[in-house]
Amino acid sequence: MHSNKVKEISLIGILAAVNIASRIYLQFLPNIKPVTSIIIISVVLFGLGFGVKLSVVTTVVSNLFLGMGTWTFFQILAWVVICLITQFLMDFLKKINKEPKLFPMAIFSFFMGYVFGIVVSLEQLMLGGPSLYIVYYMAGLLFDTFHAVGNFCFYLICAPILIKVFKKESERMKLKQD
Repeated sequence: MHSNKVKEISLIGILAAVNIASRIYLQFLPNIKPVTSIIIISVVLFGLGFGVKLSVVTTVVSNLFLGMGTWTFFQILAWVVICLITQFLMDFLKKINKEPKLFPMAIFSFFMGYVFGIVVSLEQLMLGGPSLYIVYYMAGLLFDTFHAVGNFCFYLICAPILIKVFKKESERMKLKQD
């Protein structure tokens, strides 16, 4: 196995452990967890593939403890959509030679709380059609707002730390991929 793959698996394991622990131990706080922010930061640092893998591991393992159901697929889908949007933003910033800045990325993270809610609620669209989807989404809007505010705060806290800790490693991994 290549050392780059071992490093990637190790980094996914470390970040997934943080995400899983936060989902389990902060479950008393409705939708206020660092998971979405850490997934966004992982895409910024390591790219789309890394973020998607982190999303899948985080969701499946934490749901083994919190409860597995059809919502698991929609949670994975929501975080994958967030990974795709984040990668699109990073590609755009790269084209115009801009580095992602802390505060604008925290605002981006805020809005991803609502994206998560929209995508997770799609389960209700599949089960009961558009009217159930709308009612379900509107009933959960307060929780999406908690998620959004939590994302904003956690991004401001986690990004400086994780970027400092993992920046060199992300550069090394990218150099070996090229």
